Amino acid sequence: MASTERELGTLIVVVLKARNLPNKRHIGKQDPYCTVMMNGTIKRTKAVKRGGQHPEWDEEIRFPVLEDVDDILAKTKSKEEEEVPAPPPKDATPKKEKVLKIKGGKSLRVQVYADDPREPEFIGEGTVELDAVLKAGEHDEWYTIYSKDRYQGEVYLEMTYWLNVRLLLDLNFSMILNRRCRRNPHPRRRNRWYP
Repeated sequence: MASTERELGTLIVVVLKARNLPNKRHIGKQDPYCTVMMNGTIKRTKAVKRGGQHPEWDEEIRFPVLEDVDDILAKTKSKEEEEVPAPPPKDATPKKEKVLKIKGGKSLRVQVYADDPREPEFIGEGTVELDAVLKAGEHDEWYTIYSKDRYQGEVYLEMTYWLNVRLLLDLNFSMILNRRCRRNPHPRRRNRWYP
């Protein structure tokens, strides 16, 4: 992690259970496990022995949510370095500027495998958009997984986003300091009897 990246918060993903998974074993029940990938980091649950087509993991996975380096560089660019951009073409649609960019995008990938002593067998995967959890703070839903554009079941995820406490404290402290300085320009000198 580079020193310029700022941790915005923590995304907590609880991989609770799955349903309607295809059975990859010909005899007996499969031992499924789930992997979750965000920002290039892959974390996995334990394999549920004889979990079959309806396993229950109930495991918590945590990911740091980092601010994108390109976004930080754009904020710190001085006005002297900025050039006047050329006017856009007449047929161009106006771009919406995003205030905050998250490193790795606003999605995570969920994959389900059937554990095997020789080689794990791929069951399916799905992409989870994080817009709802980043705005509301928590979001629970069944997410469909596919393999070669075919339905392979669903995974239930409980997601919670916690904003970084240091970031909150910095914001609150600067707001309080600004209010105090407006009311009393000399915060240490409250009255003439107090040194």
